[in-house]
Amino acid sequence: TVSVLYWAGGVETITDIMKRFGLALGGLGGVAAVAACVVVRRRTFQKTVQKRGASNGPQYTQQQLADIEALHLKALSHGEETYIDPVTKYTVFTSLAHNRRGYCCGSGCRHCPYGHVNVGNPENIKRDKAEAKERKADPVRPKKASVYTRTGDKGTSGLFNGERRPKDDLVFEALGAVDECNSMIGVALEYCQENGLKKDLENFQSKLMDVGSYIATPRDTSAEDRLLYTHFSEDEVTALEDLIDDLNSKLPVCRAFVLPTGGLAASHLHVARTMCRRAERTIVHLNREQPQQEVVMKYVNRLSDALFVMARFAAQHDGREDVWRPDRGLPKPTSVRQ
Repeated sequence: TVSVLYWAGGVETITDIMKRFGLALGGLGGVAAVAACVVVRRRTFQKTVQKRGASNGPQYTQQQLADIEALHLKALSHGEETYIDPVTKYTVFTSLAHNRRGYCCGSGCRHCPYGHVNVGNPENIKRDKAEAKERKADPVRPKKASVYTRTGDKGTSGLFNGERRPKDDLVFEALGAVDECNSMIGVALEYCQENGLKKDLENFQSKLMDVGSYIATPRDTSAEDRLLYTHFSEDEVTALEDLIDDLNSKLPVCRAFVLPTGGLAASHLHVARTMCRRAERTIVHLNREQPQQEVVMKYVNRLSDALFVMARFAAQHDGREDVWRPDRGLPKPTSVRQ
């Protein structure tokens, strides 16, 4: 059978398709098969259709575009590679299908996860296609990945489920804050080689990578295999609480505010603590827009507590004092007679 090829905002006839592929209807000698492909990305879809005119394709309302996006997200949540456009009734490839192909085909596909980097670049298509083929042929020893992919050149980035969002989306704000906290823990770790905190800090870094994976996989729009792969257990929160209790039992009772100081180890742990608090605030904000972040919210909250206790522990280990004493600051205000 010959399918109708659905290009950017317009529908071509079978004859047009044959001309495009250099075929003659009368000399096929059999049945020609041409895959149907929706090639307009959602964010530029309506603009492209309007530019080409109603005579060259369907006009989509805002509601229809929203319905199409909902269908796409539903298909992704079930791990499906296609869905049916409710307006045209044509089969549309999801971003998951494009991800599995492994490169941008250059057609300007509606759900292209690569930012349409190869549109108008046939040489890049040829190169990326060859690289994708090589990776599939030898999955055990894939070709070394390039540091740059060009997929974010238009201001978007991809989530673990294949969805692309603007780089200033809340989810990337949260991921960035978690990354900053993790990096600062790495710095603090270098000053904690002798105080017994090294292994726990290394564990924190690994767990924060898991937190990032969880945040990058929206729980309501991701396939079941992705959800299982990025599962984050409540047991991690309990383990943190046990560590806090253990370290705190070795410290004097805190009866005053603690200054963010106490030596290089303690000071860097305090900076990591403040970054952890910022990460928590961004995750709380994200949770209002994209629910089901409760488990990582709890973990990051306990982590900031753990870093606080660790900072006190490190200061004690180095023989440094970190308790705030009011008489060291401004003079106390005199009482005012009423």
